[in-house]
Amino acid sequence: MTSLKPTSWTRRNYVRYVALETTIGTAINAILSMGLAYAMFEAHIALPGDRSALMRDIGTQSFIVAWASVVLPTLLTRRRCQRGALQRLERRTSWLDNLLLRAILIAGGATATAVTLLYWVVLPHLGPVSFTINAFVAFKGIVGGVVAFAVTPIAVQLALGDAAPIGSHTLDSVAPSGLRRVIDE
Repeated sequence: MTSLKPTSWTRRNYVRYVALETTIGTAINAILSMGLAYAMFEAHIALPGDRSALMRDIGTQSFIVAWASVVLPTLLTRRRCQRGALQRLERRTSWLDNLLLRAILIAGGATATAVTLLYWVVLPHLGPVSFTINAFVAFKGIVGGVVAFAVTPIAVQLALGDAAPIGSHTLDSVAPSGLRRVIDE
């Protein structure tokens, strides 16, 4: 099978698709993070009162958000590619084609990055950690949104190049009109 280089029109549509998926994922994860934080901590569970508790809480949240930001967009993108609604990018098959392994590795990296940034950048400016429920819910929403914003484009780009299962469409065989149908939805 020969590999065709994407045209500028196709590249623009890929960028639009990745941006759309990233925007949707960021909004959903920010809203879910805020809703879950409000539900848990309004139910009289003590807010994280010290730095280590806050870091554990943010670490857990970062892992879950990053894992979901890899798995869900990847499954949706793979399905769109299989249906022919989206052209897949040509790339070599790699060990990262395993979705579970990919999700765990990316989520682990995102968690390490989030906890490191929290420790070195955010916590020194907070002083003693004491949040009101509203400030904590907002903080959780920001963390969920930032993690999803960082992870989703990577996941979608990787998913666009995943090895095509039997019967799926490649860059060679799908008309550009298939992309228009997905982007316009």
